[in-house]
Amino acid sequence: MPFEMKYFSQPPRKYTFEMPRVKKWLEYQCEGLVLNLFAGKTKLNANEVRVDADDSMEWDYCLDCREFVDLAIHNKWKFDTVVLDPPYTWRKSKELYNGNMIGQFPRLKDDLCSIIPVGGKVIIFGFDTVGMSEKRGFKKTGIGVICHGGDSKDTLIVMEEKVRNIK
Repeated sequence: MPFEMKYFSQPPRKYTFEMPRVKKWLEYQCEGLVLNLFAGKTKLNANEVRVDADDSMEWDYCLDCREFVDLAIHNKWKFDTVVLDPPYTWRKSKELYNGNMIGQFPRLKDDLCSIIPVGGKVIIFGFDTVGMSEKRGFKKTGIGVICHGGDSKDTLIVMEEKVRNIK
């Protein structure tokens, strides 16, 4: 399996997928049923289930990310592609979610394993390249960088495929 490297030069936007080249690339990566767990306001041209805790967004489920994953586990739903674009910092989390801290990302990743079949993929946007990791049964298939220029931090993208179930 080839390892993909992708580089974008895009001015920062409040919502990641408002960057047209990033959005187009992400849509190309999406396969099958797509879970967009921190959907924000930009709809993807994909078979997308949109989840956001902000009730002012256009969503299919207005739930906390952990509540939705618990619901999906309970209903035995599976997603071929999972897109994670959470607020990258505590400050952004407080700004975007009306003062509510969004946290416990490692526990969320553990729970996501139950709703992603072997062969499914996860695409994570953030400030690190930790991803889902081998310990959860995933293999990195690509890394991307979005250079925003100036004093803005780059956004990193990690693409991974689930290669085995771990129990």
